[in-house]
Amino acid sequence: MEMKYTVLENGLDFVLNSINNLTIANEDTTDEDAKKRLIKYALLHLSSGIELVLKARLFQEHWTYAFADMNTAKKELLLSGDFKSVDSETLLARLENLCNIKVEQHNIKTLRDLRKRRNRAEHFDFNESILSVESSINKSISILIKLLIENYNIDNFCDEESNLFDEIKDSMRKFTKHYDNSKAIAQKILEQKGLAKNVVICPECQESFLHRDVDVKCYFCGYEDTGESAANNYIFNIMGMDEYSTVKDGGEYPLYECPECQNETLVLDSENERALCFSCDLDCNIKDIGICSDCCSPFYSYGYEKDIGICSNCIQNKLDNDD
Repeated sequence: MEMKYTVLENGLDFVLNSINNLTIANEDTTDEDAKKRLIKYALLHLSSGIELVLKARLFQEHWTYAFADMNTAKKELLLSGDFKSVDSETLLARLENLCNIKVEQHNIKTLRDLRKRRNRAEHFDFNESILSVESSINKSISILIKLLIENYNIDNFCDEESNLFDEIKDSMRKFTKHYDNSKAIAQKILEQKGLAKNVVICPECQESFLHRDVDVKCYFCGYEDTGESAANNYIFNIMGMDEYSTVKDGGEYPLYECPECQNETLVLDSENERALCFSCDLDCNIKDIGICSDCCSPFYSYGYEKDIGICSNCIQNKLDNDD
């Protein structure tokens, strides 16, 4: 008996195994140790599966696209498997440039987040909440299913590939119901506590259940942190920026002192056009916040302060000095 899989079939099988592990992990009879192990392998298998499914689309376009260095591509190396395949970042670029498959930026961030978690689980210490990992897995599978439906010729799938894809969709419907129930519980807790209006995207699970105060807490995945640490994690995980690289490349790291609470926990999220403080309830359009050209502090940019780009404190200092 031979073990024979197409690239796509192999990838879909990994994805289905990931979902099956999640399903068993969330059964009432599964103990805590078994649950952690099942979700760990769900993470590892999903990352491998997604990469294989995407590589299958490159193969469909041309077999040389799967090589890390296409100049070294040879049929005999492909058949033997003795070659370095394309890495995950180059894979996404080739899908867009060579296959005309555009993956939206926020979905790329989600897939990168999954891979980062997978790398930590495979190579380093791993310490994350189960719901946070489940969230990453759930979002990534949803992205993959959408990519398959929109960019693969499903009618040309072989029987094994079609059966696996049908099982994936059926299994995800069941898991999504469990996932949505968990989100509904989190929403209900926030509403009962009167906190539902003061939430933002959690930097760990990337769901909008993070309540901000002096300390912050996600009522979905359980992530807890100080305002300053949560603000930095939001900039890194949600906005995809780190302070060292941003400053080194001549950019400005988007963390400032909040004009409301005076903590250095105000994040200016230009992509989402929001100004968010992680130590108080400041949450407004980024256009409502200006940066003073004199003291470089944020201020509410209303009235004449907005016109001249200087905060009221610096205006008052100038007036006092003129006297």
